[in-house]
Amino acid sequence: MISGSKRKRSLGDNLDCVREAARLKETPGEKDSDEMDTSDDGSVDRISQFPDHVIHHILSHLRNVNDAIRTSVLSKRWRELWYSYSVLIFDERKFAAKIGHEDSSNKGMMFRDYVSNSLLTSNAKNLQIRKLVLHMTSFDLLEDAPCLELWLNIAIYRNIKELDLHVGIKNGECYTLPQTVFSSKTLTGIRLSGCKLGTCNNIKLPYLQKLYLRKIPLVENFIQNLISCCHSVEDLRIIKCSGLKHLHVSNLIRLKRAEIHHCIQLKKVEISAPNLDTFWYCGKKTSPCKVSLEGCTSLKRLTLEHPQVTRDFCENQFSNFPLLEKLDLSMSNNKSRFIIISNPHLEKFTLKGCKKLGIVLVEAPNLLSFECKGETMPWVEIHPFGLTQAKLSFVPKSEPRVVGYGDKIWIRMKSFIQKFNRERFKLVLYSNKSIVIHEDLNNVILPPVPDLGCEIINSSACIDDALNSLLRKLHPVTLSIISPTDSKFPKVC
Repeated sequence: MISGSKRKRSLGDNLDCVREAARLKETPGEKDSDEMDTSDDGSVDRISQFPDHVIHHILSHLRNVNDAIRTSVLSKRWRELWYSYSVLIFDERKFAAKIGHEDSSNKGMMFRDYVSNSLLTSNAKNLQIRKLVLHMTSFDLLEDAPCLELWLNIAIYRNIKELDLHVGIKNGECYTLPQTVFSSKTLTGIRLSGCKLGTCNNIKLPYLQKLYLRKIPLVENFIQNLISCCHSVEDLRIIKCSGLKHLHVSNLIRLKRAEIHHCIQLKKVEISAPNLDTFWYCGKKTSPCKVSLEGCTSLKRLTLEHPQVTRDFCENQFSNFPLLEKLDLSMSNNKSRFIIISNPHLEKFTLKGCKKLGIVLVEAPNLLSFECKGETMPWVEIHPFGLTQAKLSFVPKSEPRVVGYGDKIWIRMKSFIQKFNRERFKLVLYSNKSIVIHEDLNNVILPPVPDLGCEIINSSACIDDALNSLLRKLHPVTLSIISPTDSKFPKVC
């Protein structure tokens, strides 16, 4: 949460700078565009005097395209800069919704004409296309392939940096990406969905940093060749792709993030990347897979959502990541009765899908946050105990049963809660019917409900965030605050 908020503030700061530039600008037309602009109080608008490529870089760091578009109202110069920045977004779904009640065939033709006219206009004006987003839902291989190839060639010719292409599959036929895409000297990001990569051998993508592949039939030799030829890749994501049985990555020195999700034919993943910072593997229990991250000594964030992979890592691999800070494990259908986690840098640990797990032993002197979700609560021992935040949430998958205070889950929850310093923490209990805030942990009584969840928070400043989050997800009948007499909270609200 903290890192996310900092990221948003930094992006917002960029936009604030742009807005400040508009405030400092004098009335358009009073000065020559080459002169330094100053406001009435003598302040200088230095941002608008930056070279084009610098301002384009500022635009690229704004939170979304809409923020970048808003800068075009600041002045004529910023409007020209936005046009030259040129992010083109074509989404057939949104286009069809705006057209209204036209018949579907006419909507498809109108969308294709709109895309063609826009790209041809950009080409005629010699505008660089920084990013092209193209989402086609009714793609017909015979009719649309020539148009799509023309559009991609225009984008490549106009030095495109980012390509986001989604092609709807019709009658089991996929569009094959043209060779020009694999020989672009300007592309830094590629996101592909629903098309084929072909068998191109002449791959030259020297500046490619992000490669996302989704719902794509992969030929193993080609994907290995593609990865080996893109030495600048920092972010690799392969999602719901077929045909790939073995993924081996060893030559991407700059690789920082890798994600593999639901590639059901994948049997083995081997990644050796010295700068890998984040790894996320997600798969079904019916699709066994071996995952090895040998040599990934810089790993800081690890998410495993597969019972076999989680078990393998718990047995012998966590010691290979001395810098690990965030660990997210799914224990769903895992037969392990206990796990031991030992890491000197671990700060956040999440367990999901706990069902058969009985004991969790954690040796992590820097652990600040612990989260546990599932059908039951394991016995948790953390040494040394220095948590500042904890979340526990348990919802049985079976039919609701009569719950008593002597049940194992409630005994373990209460034992865990009692480990916190009673003067520094507040407890938020929640279910589908109520939310109860305890300011005093001395006499906490856990309600016998089958869907109990709780958050233990270090300071009252976090209560607002916790409540906002819970009220968005739940619609409780009651909200109660149980507090000492000197509390600033009302006792009932």
